[in-house]
Amino acid sequence: MPPLEASSGSRRARRAPSPARERAAERKQRLRPTAGTGDPAATSGVPAVLRSLDVRPSRRLGQNFLTDPRVAERIAALADEVDPRGAVVEIGPGLGALTERLARSGRPVIAVELDHRLAERVETVLAAHPASRVVRGDILEQELAALLPGDAPVTVVANLPYSITTPAIEWVLAQGPRVRVAYLMVQREVAQRMTAVPGGKEFGSLSVFLTLHARIEALFRVSPGAFHPRPEVDSVVVRMEPRPYPGTTAVERADAERLARAATVGRRKTIGNALARGLGIAAEASREVLRTSGIDPTRRGEALSVEEWLALARAWRAGGAATGEDAR
Repeated sequence: MPPLEASSGSRRARRAPSPARERAAERKQRLRPTAGTGDPAATSGVPAVLRSLDVRPSRRLGQNFLTDPRVAERIAALADEVDPRGAVVEIGPGLGALTERLARSGRPVIAVELDHRLAERVETVLAAHPASRVVRGDILEQELAALLPGDAPVTVVANLPYSITTPAIEWVLAQGPRVRVAYLMVQREVAQRMTAVPGGKEFGSLSVFLTLHARIEALFRVSPGAFHPRPEVDSVVVRMEPRPYPGTTAVERADAERLARAATVGRRKTIGNALARGLGIAAEASREVLRTSGIDPTRRGEALSVEEWLALARAWRAGGAATGEDAR
């Protein structure tokens, strides 16, 4: 029996916190905001610098520049823990707030920036760090092998604008085993989807996709005051360690991803109907492949575990044209 603790000022006694409660409290503490209102001294010059570069942050695209040095230091420390001399690829360095801190150790930092005005600014930031450089272009059009030839493992860091979050995540995972780990700052709601578990309202195709290809962990929360312009929502830094889901093939993972996308578009719909509509197949064909894989067609797609998505993918593949395979 767990020990009892005396309640202060009361004769009543209460049980010590359970391990589950302790883990939840620890996670809540880790996800506390790193920045409150932001560092005024660090923030004050950012609008002027942006004006001098003729850069107007787009709220529609989710462009928010990191200004709080505490956040940059914390992310740089995470990269140091992995390998203080290992190469880093930074996606969208902005004004270089994080870039400079990453480069201090002498490691190679490859900062990929699409906006040529920001790229020029970051080049001045990296002038004192000859091992680092700026690559001008769209990260989605780059290959890691071209950015950093060789086979040495690489760490990726990014403060991702909302508009490219999913494509950037897909890019990281597409680079294969050379990406050892990625530290990504994303909007809080995206982080919730990335780390969601089956049955939760945030669980969907992105959750399935990431579970099939990586280990994901939410590390800490960053408040709006750490950015300029100030966003309307919190951000979260997540750790993404690429790895294929154990015991699966590339074909099985691809099939599971496709089926999850098709069946989770219409939330609160039964998976039998959602899958039929998403794949453009007959309802009976959808129900049959679900029954074959041991899944009740009346369940909701967001309630299925990743193992069940994989079972469904295997049944779908085994069914061939009879389950609509030639509609792919």
